[in-house]
Amino acid sequence: MPRITVIFLWRKLNDPRYVCAFFRSLKAYPAGEEYDLVIAAKGYGSDEPIAYANVLSSLPCSSFRTMRFPDEIPPTAVIREAAASCGTEFVLPLTSWSRILAPNWLSRYLSAFDAITDCGIVGASGGYECLNDDTPFPNVGIRSNAFMIRTEIFNSLDAGPQVTIFDGSNFEAGPNGMTKQIVARGLRPVVVDRFGGRWLPEDWPKSRTFRLAEQEGLLIADNRTIQYTCGSKRKRDRLVKRCWGTDARSVPGSPWRKFVAWLKWHYPRGPVDMIPDVWDEVTSFVRKAIGKPPISSKKAFPS
Repeated sequence: MPRITVIFLWRKLNDPRYVCAFFRSLKAYPAGEEYDLVIAAKGYGSDEPIAYANVLSSLPCSSFRTMRFPDEIPPTAVIREAAASCGTEFVLPLTSWSRILAPNWLSRYLSAFDAITDCGIVGASGGYECLNDDTPFPNVGIRSNAFMIRTEIFNSLDAGPQVTIFDGSNFEAGPNGMTKQIVARGLRPVVVDRFGGRWLPEDWPKSRTFRLAEQEGLLIADNRTIQYTCGSKRKRDRLVKRCWGTDARSVPGSPWRKFVAWLKWHYPRGPVDMIPDVWDEVTSFVRKAIGKPPISSKKAFPS
């Protein structure tokens, strides 16, 4: 019986290519552990068919089920409700931007709990960033994407009111945030990398997992990690200092590497994803020239 439930937040409004990229990464990299999968479908009506639902049966999980949520509900509230329905020992929530980058990704998480007796939460990334004046630097916190925690503990945390997306930020890094509540229970937050390394908070700047070097150790990517990857030197410096302090420095990164990373992120299957965008640009230009409104042909398919 699986010890873990992976909760994937699938937002209907997002471009389909991103959810397809996640599904492909799920198939490409063996988890190393059995797991159940919950699809938290955000923005789908009760009778509305979920896009690409036929793909779910081919995913490498022990079982899957879907839960539907109105789009108005903030992500943290969705994850909380989904986790409350899980009966496994652990839950691992993933946002709709997530992409797995290496094999044995679930076993990396589980090994941290098995090796560190007082481990309370394990993330693919974490940082010291201040949320506001109530969270002085260093504000140690595991990011609220791609973290694993015992289901019983997660369901017992005080999330506060979850009405807006800013409430989710408070739960992640506020004065009574998720990591702070874990530490208050005498447990430790841990970051894991794609190579099997386990990092305690004082060593997170050495992990190269989030807004550090080229993020070579990152296990699961998302929109925030690609923001750093493709950022200018000035933007990288700003993100690094915000996350790790004024003495931290970024590396500039090669323009070619940034361009390739940008292409892979936005067009994960290369020309197959690019052609609809190029076609839209061409047809929009022509239709605008003749006084007609543009028509989008964007369509993405899982493979």
